[in-house]
Amino acid sequence: MDALPEYPEHPELGLVATLQLVTRFASTRNPSLAAAAGQQLRSLSADARQPAAVRECARQLLGDWQTLAIASADRAPSC
Repeated sequence: MDALPEYPEHPELGLVATLQLVTRFASTRNPSLAAAAGQQLRSLSADARQPAAVRECARQLLGDWQTLAIASADRAPSC
């Protein structure tokens, strides 16, 4: 499994990165972006420096994003 991203000095950047990935995925439907958003959500949900509400929200959204990543990969055009 790929290493999860870390933001030792600025943990809020994890939330910023997640929002960027989700927004880009919405406009491109790129399966790699869906997978990256899922990784970010996993990281946020486990980061004790994040507020409890952020961790819980990330935990709840993670399953949805894993499903989107799989569905997007299934629909991706083959090269």
